[in-house]
Amino acid sequence: MITEEQRQQRMLGIGGSDMPIILGLSRYKTPYQLYLEKKGIVSTGDEMTPVDNKMTNAQEMGNILEPVVRDMFAKKNGVTIETPDTIIHPILHFMRANIDGYIVEWDRALEIKTSGNINEWGEEGSDLVPLTHLVQVAHYNIVLPRDDANLATLIGHYGFLYRQYKYIQDYKLEKIILDAGSAFWDCVQKGEPPPPVNQKDLRLMYPRHNQGKQINLSDDVYTHFNKLTEVKAKMKELQEIEEESRFKIMEHMKDGECLVDVTGRPLVTWKTNKRGARTFLLKG
Repeated sequence: MITEEQRQQRMLGIGGSDMPIILGLSRYKTPYQLYLEKKGIVSTGDEMTPVDNKMTNAQEMGNILEPVVRDMFAKKNGVTIETPDTIIHPILHFMRANIDGYIVEWDRALEIKTSGNINEWGEEGSDLVPLTHLVQVAHYNIVLPRDDANLATLIGHYGFLYRQYKYIQDYKLEKIILDAGSAFWDCVQKGEPPPPVNQKDLRLMYPRHNQGKQINLSDDVYTHFNKLTEVKAKMKELQEIEEESRFKIMEHMKDGECLVDVTGRPLVTWKTNKRGARTFLLKG
């Protein structure tokens, strides 16, 4: 769990959770959106407003479980774990770390995770962890700096499984992190945003149109325009085929609840829901 002071410190540099975003590994945020946060602004319509720091339910649950995992790691390994304030790289001051724990006896960082799919994790004790977590821990190793670090996690949604992993210094990965982090922070310092990578970025970057402004078609965009019109036409054709096939199946079923094959395997259900409407469902 980070403090409000640590949250403010994040505005002054790059933390471990920022690095997967900068490297384009995040499913939830792009480099441009992170840039807006580092500048202290987000674009909403035609006005710029302060960044909203509200936590998600998953983040709140992570904050609750983090001390539990920290205590489990300390007891299982017979070590003392401290929770230091923001750590700043001795030379590259924009490189910062809010580590979940510092293992005193081993002189290394501890990263704690409290969610995820067990299939994304390798054998306990290995360094086979989700790439976003690996990047985050490697970032911490650069900031501290240290040769290795540990991870502790509770994996699963319906029953937690405790596991421990280890990061061993990877010079190639850490160079990639340093280069990408330096380039991103240079963008922040100069006020030059990184390029957009998806439609949300473009909507944030250009929230309103310029009345009467026309843009000439380029050869590259012409290719994409043709692709888009072709895809739209195919989608319309497929939708018409879908509607016709759905109608024929429903016409055949009449008041039947389930359509089955010769073995009795359900193929389609057409049931009445609680609101009195029948719902058509194609079985996988």
